[in-house]
Amino acid sequence: MNQRQQPDPRNGRPSQQPPASPPILCETPWGGRVPAARAHIALVVVHHHGDHQVLSPHERRRVLLHRRPATVYEVDLGLHHAPITADLPSRDPSGSFHAELSVSWRVLDPSAVVRHQLTDVQETLAPDLLHRARKIAGDFGVDQRAAAEDEINTRLGARPVDVTSPDSIRQALADALAGDRLGADYGLWTRVVAQLTLDDAAREHNAKMTQITWAIAEENAQHKLRVLQEENQRQIMADRIAVYRQIVAAGDTEAFAMQLALHPADITAIAKILKDEELSKRRETVDFVAHMVDSGVVERWEVSDQAREALQWLKDATARVIHERNQRGDPQVRQGRAGPAGGDLELPELPAAASPAETVAAEPPPAPGADPGGS
Repeated sequence: MNQRQQPDPRNGRPSQQPPASPPILCETPWGGRVPAARAHIALVVVHHHGDHQVLSPHERRRVLLHRRPATVYEVDLGLHHAPITADLPSRDPSGSFHAELSVSWRVLDPSAVVRHQLTDVQETLAPDLLHRARKIAGDFGVDQRAAAEDEINTRLGARPVDVTSPDSIRQALADALAGDRLGADYGLWTRVVAQLTLDDAAREHNAKMTQITWAIAEENAQHKLRVLQEENQRQIMADRIAVYRQIVAAGDTEAFAMQLALHPADITAIAKILKDEELSKRRETVDFVAHMVDSGVVERWEVSDQAREALQWLKDATARVIHERNQRGDPQVRQGRAGPAGGDLELPELPAAASPAETVAAEPPPAPGADPGGS
């Protein structure tokens, strides 16, 4: 038996398909009597004027001889399957779907099959089926293969039919015609089961996009991990610095030594605390003396040369330390330890050393009635 060849859309060459069973099994002239009844075989008697008389296997009736029977057709009512292979476009121009469509079909109206002279169901249904499937698949991207497959199966599927009940068969045919189902015009019940795969270009594109998506997710996770680690490290260091500050303020050398033995790597934090304390004391001393001068408790002319030199040394040393810390980017120097305007500490301008004569001239005049000579 010869096998029919169907073009394979993947490589352009014909692929071997099993021979399809036609719905019309045979066509014979009227011989004067009805053939013996067989399961799943309906008879369609065509009369001289073209009208049909259908004899189903479960309700045999007499042939109307007065209508002058001319031809008898045997129509298969059994369930059949027709495979159809095609490429379906996707929403993305970068790739398409390769579809393997299995069409289950059976005859609901033998008269319609004879009227259309339906001999090859697969060839007859393929254009309409591919048109419907392409329209559905075009709404989905290559990354939505499963959703496209489910949608095709839903919209091209059908409910089973009770072939033992003539009423059920008639109702199924009416529903198929009303719903514009595949093959309904030919008197067929059909159900399509689709299996979609990606073509080579779409498969390669999908693999690349999946790798990129994974890489982005990994990078985001690593970034969050680094941020969390740095925040935790800063919090740990801040807590340790607070502990060391409390120990230094309390003067507890034993606790200081024990804490340092437990955490030898805290030398940097300890050095920072000591530098901060030294800088703070210097600034407090300068601020105190400057406040004394500004408030008038200590007159400017009462500041001796030694005090003036000490103040100038403290001012220079403090400015140098602050400048060095600012260059290293120490936030504690920039925050809370600067002047009101955010700059370095400004000391009041001290007058130059006064000579003895100027000192005498600057003394306040004696009170009235006092002895100028002090006698």
